[in-house]
This record gives sequence, structure tokens and C-alpha cells, in this order.
Amino acid sequence: MSEDIKLQFTTEDIAVTEEVRFVKKISNRTRSVITWTTLIIVIAKGIEMFFSTDLGINLYAVILYIVTNIFLIGLAAGFFLFYREEKNIYLLISSILVFIGGLINLPGNIIDGLTVSGIILTSDTNALTSDILTIVSYVSLLAGFIFMKMTLDGFRQEKRNIFKGQLSLPLGYALLLVRFVMFMIVPYEQMLTTVIIEGQEVLQVLDEYRAYSTTATFIGYGAVVMVVMGYWYLRRAYNILDKLPEGFFEKQEARKAAMTQQRQTMRSQKPEKSMLGLGRQRPIVPAQRKEDEIDYKPTIIPPEEFKGKKMFCVKCGLELEHDAVFCSNCGETNPYITR
Repeated sequence: MSEDIKLQFTTEDIAVTEEVRFVKKISNRTRSVITWTTLIIVIAKGIEMFFSTDLGINLYAVILYIVTNIFLIGLAAGFFLFYREEKNIYLLISSILVFIGGLINLPGNIIDGLTVSGIILTSDTNALTSDILTIVSYVSLLAGFIFMKMTLDGFRQEKRNIFKGQLSLPLGYALLLVRFVMFMIVPYEQMLTTVIIEGQEVLQVLDEYRAYSTTATFIGYGAVVMVVMGYWYLRRAYNILDKLPEGFFEKQEARKAAMTQQRQTMRSQKPEKSMLGLGRQRPIVPAQRKEDEIDYKPTIIPPEEFKGKKMFCVKCGLELEHDAVFCSNCGETNPYITR
């Protein structure tokens, strides 16, 4: 494929240029707040995957939850700063919902941390409070990032960005909500039993709950992966926002049009199919031809003049052997050799 029409996305295409003049443009301060908070959330969520276990949360996981929720509040602040610049109602809604999602989950995380540390005793009231706060947080974040997807879709339509909004974050928080509800219906402690292995007590999942627990666990893994990917995509979208050089989309459309035209030309130049429509017609091998089917042509130039020189088929252009009577590709006779 020609390099002139090859679709590719390079750093030069998204380089900041002084030629860009959008009516509305994100400020560097707002961009930095959004991109840095999402980056820290990605790192925290990635580390969290190594500390979360099937046997419940531990202190390290609780600390990472708290860090994530603090920076979610920072991300909400970035959305609000952007709303003040854009006056986009979707940005305001996203800011409020993400702020609620990050703030309301902090008390639940603190309760879990104090319980895991042994500072306070586990009680039904504390557990119920933490569960309700977590559910409200997940629902709020799910709705907030749906509105954020709609916001980024609008920026793409305005040709301010090459990226649309991603479903990764809404889907990730929806899966987290499903997993959490599953463990509320059947508490994890109810699935566990203590067995003695080599003189040590080990917690294992009861056989009747093994499938249920495995399903919830894999839903949780999928949710964390989707959330991490979603925050990374969100950071990438805001890194590129309002940085496109002038005429970027026109150049992309011209490349697509050139590719389409080339494909149509290649289709029109394809060899005809066989009568049965099963593929290309294959040339008849010279050895299989009948004597009366072979049309020998007289030598135009004495063959000794071609000694040591290359000969090419007059029909398809394939290079011929020095003693080839027929072309091995199309079956055309070699006009330079007589028999």
C-alpha cells in the first residue's frame, strides 16, 4: 500500500500548534488536574489488584481504596473547573456525581480500615453502613461516567478530539456493583469453612458455594480491568483534547477516500472467476496440453542472440528460463524459441 494513503496516527498529527483556534478550549490547569488524578487512580487500582484476595480485604487494600476515593474527589474538581470554562451541563452533572461517589465511600473505607486493624469490633451496624455507602458510591460513579461519555462524544462531534467516550468506566462500575450485590445476598463468611491441612487451619469455600464464589470473583477481576482501562482512556482523551492541528480531520478523510478508491480499483482489476465461481482460472500446464492445442510461433530473432540475456513473457511479464517453451504462470508460448 502506498505510504501516501496509509492510515496511521503519529505524534506529529496531534502536536500542539499555534494554528488551532477553538472557540472553547480547555486550560492547561484543568487538563493537568484531570490527567494527573486519573494517572494516580490507574496506579492505585493496578496495585490494588495484588492486595485484594478472595478471603476479604486487608489493610493495604483499604489504604488503596482511600487513596482512590481521595483522587476521585480531585477528578471531580477537575471536571468542575472544566465546567466553569465550558458551561457544559454534562460536565457539571459528571462533576457532582463523581464527587459524591468519591466522598460518600470514604467513611465506609475508614470503617473497614479500623475494623481490619482491630481498633473497632465488627458489628452488623457498621457492616450495613459500609455496604449502603459502597452501593451508593458505585451507582453515583456509574451515572457520572455515563454523562462523561456523552461529554466526550460531543467533543468528538465538534472535532475537538479524535477519541469518543469509552464504555469501560460505566461497564466496570456496573460489574463492581453486581459483584458487591452478590456478596451482600450471600455473605462471603457464609461460604467459608475451616479445614485442617497438615496441622494448620485453612479457610476454604464450601462446595455448594464454589461456583457462586468463582463467578463473583471473575466478575470482580473483569470489573477492575475495565476500570483501570477506563481511567487510562479518560486520561488519554483529555491529553489530546483541543490539541489537534488545523485540517487534521480533513486529512484523515482524504486518506480514507484514497484508500477506498484504491480498494475499488484493486477489486475491478481482479481476474475473472471460473465458470463454477470457485476461484481463479488456472493455466493449462504445457505438459498436459494436446499437440494441436500448442501454437508454435516462429523465432523472430535467432535464439543465440538471447544467450546469457533475460527473457520475459510477452503476456504477463514473468521472467522465463532460457529454454522455457511456455510461461509457467499464464501458459503463453515463448515467441523467442521454436520447436
